[in-house]
Amino acid sequence: MDLADCDKVSYRLCRALALFLLTAAFLPDLGCGRAPGTPGPGGSPAISRADRQIVTLADLVGPSDPLAAHDLHFDARFAVDALAYVKSGERRRLDRLAQSPAAQHLLNHARNFDYPDMPKDSTAALVASLVEPRAERAKRAGTCAHSLDFFTGPMLEDPHWVNDVLAYLPAGFRFHGSLFLTFGYDIGVAFPPNASLNGASSHFDGHPRELLYYAIHELHHAGFMTFHPPPRWADIKTCDDLLKAVEYLTQLEGMAVLAATERRRLEQALSADGDYIALQDDVRMQKDEALYLKEYEDLKKRTDQPADKDAWAVIERMSGGERLWYRVGARMAGRIEKELGRPALVSLVQEGPQRFFQVLRDLRDKPPSQTAPVPNK
Repeated sequence: MDLADCDKVSYRLCRALALFLLTAAFLPDLGCGRAPGTPGPGGSPAISRADRQIVTLADLVGPSDPLAAHDLHFDARFAVDALAYVKSGERRRLDRLAQSPAAQHLLNHARNFDYPDMPKDSTAALVASLVEPRAERAKRAGTCAHSLDFFTGPMLEDPHWVNDVLAYLPAGFRFHGSLFLTFGYDIGVAFPPNASLNGASSHFDGHPRELLYYAIHELHHAGFMTFHPPPRWADIKTCDDLLKAVEYLTQLEGMAVLAATERRRLEQALSADGDYIALQDDVRMQKDEALYLKEYEDLKKRTDQPADKDAWAVIERMSGGERLWYRVGARMAGRIEKELGRPALVSLVQEGPQRFFQVLRDLRDKPPSQTAPVPNK
């Protein structure tokens, strides 16, 4: 190759480089700076925070990542529109909230569990109750804004915390739904195939990372409910129906509490939530277990009777106060995992609450040497 040929090669290389740089400069504006699902530097997502109002899990990980097989959306649009509405009062924001998939998810949940003091006739009525009166709701806007920053920022920088959820769901399970960030409804709820977090909840004041732990909790619910849809409150007529609902919610809540335990422990966040504080207090938990057993057995004695006001009061005591089905449920799930191994516990997600309680009875009836072997000194 002579000097003339070298000059031609150099010219072509320079021209190609210039064309590449010019194209790269325009790609971000065209929304195609990197193919969806391609990790950025250091394996972090190549999607800007501004573009994460709605994003799929597959877009946040590489195409070869097992998480890419899940059809899971992270959707913060409800929180975005709610914040804009309480600030401006724009009617179009209210209309958009009412038409959002998050609003339908909340309405489905409210109807199924007959949520008190919550409109159930339409998404428009439910949404209005969450964002009106604006002056009052604006007091929670600061918390929701911080939650939005975390939900679209650090929480999705590395979404592999989703594996904490999957560790307590059957191996073949795949998500086919959304995790919504909402405004004003509970702390977090699930109704299959979706789950949601209330970014305006006071629980997240100054502690936005709690959103991640609650995301693990609520997404586990969404997975569990895929195998066993939740009971409809309107269908509960007898004490036997109530007993089955207690068993269902004990397994549901207990396994979800357990699913977030290890990450909380590693990140020293056990003391940030009342359930985990209680679970570290063995004396308190023994009392709670005795109280749970009393409530359970009292209800069991009335299985053929109508579900009257006294029977329904069991639900209030299980879910409130000492939050028995959360905390005792977590102890139950933890015992099964400790004694039989995690695969045995996970298999009960498919088998359901009746089998979950039967396994617990079998463990209780075994001699101590079989259930709690003394370690060698």
